[in-house]
Amino acid sequence: MSGEHAGGGPLIICSKSAWQPPIRREHALARLAAAGGHRVVFIEAPADVRALRAGGRAAWLTRLTGRAPVVEVLPGLGVLPRATIVPGHHGSFAQAADAALLARALRACAPDGGATVVATTPWQWPALARVRNVRRVFDCADDWSRLMPSRGAALRALHERISDQADAVIVDADALRATFPRRAVSVVSAGSGSDLLIDPLSAPPGKSTLVHAGTLSERFDAPLVAAVLERLPDFRLELYGQCRYRGQGERPGAELEGLLHSLGERVHWHGVLQGREFAAAMDAADVLVVPHRREGAVTGASMKFYDYAARGRPVVSTRWTDGVEDLGAPHLYLADTAEEFAAAVLEAVAEPFDYELERRAWAERNTWEARWDSWEEAIFGP
Repeated sequence: MSGEHAGGGPLIICSKSAWQPPIRREHALARLAAAGGHRVVFIEAPADVRALRAGGRAAWLTRLTGRAPVVEVLPGLGVLPRATIVPGHHGSFAQAADAALLARALRACAPDGGATVVATTPWQWPALARVRNVRRVFDCADDWSRLMPSRGAALRALHERISDQADAVIVDADALRATFPRRAVSVVSAGSGSDLLIDPLSAPPGKSTLVHAGTLSERFDAPLVAAVLERLPDFRLELYGQCRYRGQGERPGAELEGLLHSLGERVHWHGVLQGREFAAAMDAADVLVVPHRREGAVTGASMKFYDYAARGRPVVSTRWTDGVEDLGAPHLYLADTAEEFAAAVLEAVAEPFDYELERRAWAERNTWEARWDSWEEAIFGP
């Protein structure tokens, strides 16, 4: 399928992130949709009142009042910035207020209806339910009731509502089927970015370098990392990614700050890289690491595993979810303790280069482009 879909209106993706940096699932799929001829509006996650601290009062008010324009960032792909008072996941009042603002934005994007609207978090769903004459889709990358146990009952109720009302439900891992037990779902996993597959593989640099590339939050086990580096005194760690600690905006949380300060030159945080710069950063590693806690018992797939596989380097990961050994490329090293993690790093450094070739081949079979037909059919219907 290409060009306009059956409804004739745009594809509207309600994201859980801003457009920049474009590093998440919905960014990749929005780009592919636009490249396939669909008109796409990417509605950003709203900036809340904390944005006022940065001095952006005028821009925030423009977004809050619905006067912000859609900005074309690629042919056929426009981005709509948005604002709210309090993020919708903070409680029932915040959810209701934000749903009203999001519903207004949806009606503005498709005043004549006919759109296909995709929600990516359950608290967005009440907004979709308020808009008529649209196809409603839920694209689920996490079991939010586990990620936010304090709101577990309310979020499970939203999952049930989605089960009853959605025209289609998509999950990114088989384990998430249980989140919507009363209805059929489509499984469309994460994928490797084609920009990470442009450059050929290179031999590991042999400089005792670990790299973690991806979002940094409470799931990142900084105390474990400190204990691992204590056992590997010749190694250093380079961190690439956006900080998303609760209440910290894009600043490091207390644990990460402690790690950065306690180990000095052995740990660096570089922020976000994209495309071939991101590939080069991973190529500078001897081992790529995923030192995650079982925070919220996450059941979705990991985009990080796909990104890592594209560059072929060995990967050492904690068992951050059940069945983690089935989520990544071949020859994944798993560890639960600092001792096991350090031993796995040393084993990975000595592995044969053929393992890198196998990981690369796995990534090439599992690109976002390979996922597109399945996602497009689930979104728009057969």
